[in-house]
Amino acid sequence: MKAARIALVAALLCGGAALYAKPAPRPSAPSPQELVTTRQAGMDMAAATLTLLKNASNNGAPLKSLAFPASGLAKFAGVMPALFADNTKGLPSRSRPSVWTDRAGFQAKAGEFAAATKALAAAAAAEDKAAFDTALASVGASCKGCHETYQVPPPAAKPG
Repeated sequence: MKAARIALVAALLCGGAALYAKPAPRPSAPSPQELVTTRQAGMDMAAATLTLLKNASNNGAPLKSLAFPASGLAKFAGVMPALFADNTKGLPSRSRPSVWTDRAGFQAKAGEFAAATKALAAAAAAEDKAAFDTALASVGASCKGCHETYQVPPPAAKPG
């Protein structure tokens, strides 16, 4: 009987605690400005990674050692278009309005970038130098092609 009372009291306490427990707060979605900052940082890191890959390859680094940064670049390329959400249109950045008005064209260019970076990562993992060099050129061309179409050029440097 005493055990039954203890069990009943424990059940009541647990039930009461459950009534007062608050659900875990839902994570909030990134703000539009956070998306812009993330895409700008991602583009900076993509450029730095591409430079690292080019230099390391030109200096004879083993391609297996380049598989990790190449794979990271491919991951970024695969999600990069999501950082150009509609709610980021009009925020200060170097993106042209055509990113949003020519969505199909932008998605096609982003798809070329993603495909080229996947090929680059695969070539590094396979230690295929010819395929790596070809993919590296494709990645550079896809970056240039997209930036020429969908990015405002940087301001000219002032003579100092």
